[in-house]
Amino acid sequence: MKGYAAILAVVITIAALVSCRPASPEPTLSTSPEEPSTAAEFRLTPNPVETSMPIYGGILKFGMHHARLFDAHQLVGYGPTTTLPTFNQLVVFDINYKEIVPETIIGDLAERWETNQDGTGITLYLRQGVKWHDGMPFTADDVIYSLDKMSDVNRSAIADWFSAYESAEKVNDFILNVNLKYASAGFMISLAQGESQIQPKHLAGTDYQSAAFMVGTGPFILTEYLPQVLLKWKRNPDYFKYDHYGNRLPYLDGIEFYQTGNANSHDMLIARRLDLKNPTSGVTSTQSYDYLKNGAPELLWQTRNSNEACAFFLNLNHKPLDDIRVRRAMGLVLVEKDLLTGYSGDPMFGITDIGLLPPAFGLPKEEIVKLMGWDKPYEERVAEAQRLMDEAGYPEGFTLNMMSTGGTSVGHGAACLVFAEALRKHLEIEAILNVGLGGTELFKRIDEDNYDLLAQSLNVGADPNKIKQYIRTDGFSNYSRYSNPEMDKMMAELDYILEPTGRREAIWAIERLLLTDLPMLPTGAFNLNFMPYYPHVKNLRWNGIPYSNINRLEDVWIDESLRVK
Repeated sequence: MKGYAAILAVVITIAALVSCRPASPEPTLSTSPEEPSTAAEFRLTPNPVETSMPIYGGILKFGMHHARLFDAHQLVGYGPTTTLPTFNQLVVFDINYKEIVPETIIGDLAERWETNQDGTGITLYLRQGVKWHDGMPFTADDVIYSLDKMSDVNRSAIADWFSAYESAEKVNDFILNVNLKYASAGFMISLAQGESQIQPKHLAGTDYQSAAFMVGTGPFILTEYLPQVLLKWKRNPDYFKYDHYGNRLPYLDGIEFYQTGNANSHDMLIARRLDLKNPTSGVTSTQSYDYLKNGAPELLWQTRNSNEACAFFLNLNHKPLDDIRVRRAMGLVLVEKDLLTGYSGDPMFGITDIGLLPPAFGLPKEEIVKLMGWDKPYEERVAEAQRLMDEAGYPEGFTLNMMSTGGTSVGHGAACLVFAEALRKHLEIEAILNVGLGGTELFKRIDEDNYDLLAQSLNVGADPNKIKQYIRTDGFSNYSRYSNPEMDKMMAELDYILEPTGRREAIWAIERLLLTDLPMLPTGAFNLNFMPYYPHVKNLRWNGIPYSNINRLEDVWIDESLRVK
């Protein structure tokens, strides 16, 4: 087959890379129980527990991109990294667990809450004695203002997260009733995400690109802002939170956040000008990982799970991809470990034996491998795939138009190269590779229906209900052109299921149907971030979203006795 010499060379290079690399450290992953049978057996995965005593003092330094504005409701890149030290939320995901699920939602500015019998009313009981950084008292008026603003399409880019929100009514300064249009599990999940910050009503209309906007209730008070250079905070002496010893948070005297970009943050970390890369993003490829490991071997590492993965969307409008036997055959020869080697250079940056949903709420591995046929030896899988292709009338394969953004060294394009070789070798499918496309060209081809397989991100965030955009008949990101009335019904009902076990069962049923119909193929590329920091930084831990409560750094401390000189 013409054009495959280059592909084969790349695949051979990737294989050699895996065989020559030293053994990779095992990332800490969120996993399901060993023999789960029902969602009721789901168990949470605790984060590492810091056993040393907290220490007050010190300035914590990190670097990356600054947000271009300070209003987290506008959904700008690195927005909460910049603003979470300043602002609080009503609720957050408990950072002591890796999973971001309803079971781990805890209070922040809301001390507690009660939901009425039909799920359409929530009474919030707020913390008392909280002050804004300018000394004004925090009250229910600020919460109502923020809820109204977050849900307003004219003032917020996250309004679609709060489609169930109708109104909020003040009972007194510290109690309010939230009225929903319908019972919605996604409402509290959305409130727990880092963008859903509570802002002061008395400063409504303040320019969100100015430092004057940065008046919150959070653990740190902004003291200096040099645009695209530096942000500095000092400790908020009146912060309302205490640790379990009774000590007032935060421990740090302050924070310095430098505008470095990605590569410069690595150099500054190696030079010990930073204490950690940053609380949001780590490294996701062997190139960056090896650079930091070699430059600063004393660095410690944790993994941050991701709810975003690469998926292979199969265009069901095109023959023979409309035939489940062909899709099943393609899934049988797919090896996630190999795809991850192409995607990031090493399988340690992804998750093998996984389906389309993140481990926090996806099916157990044991069921996934059975549904995909991966529980058999690879030789048997190939033989079964070839039998299915023969039965479907394609014993000699067909031509497949593969498309992705990104180059061929890492990412979606590299995963396509690896999969193309497996399809050619085992099923005689000849792939025409259109990789490295820019966004404009890629979406032009999508609009023109000019692709058979699209390697694209599948991002459900913290709320699995958001997968509807990819799999519902009218979903705006339904790149597979998939339509199944049963799936549409399941997606229409999901947000109304509030009880955690019942909701998890419903989510599992959705993924079970997806792995049966196979409108898309999983790759395992869940973009695990390896988070580097020096040993003197204590009590860091991460869960499955980039903008978690760890960005607030409220209970992180520095032990100077451990600082590498």
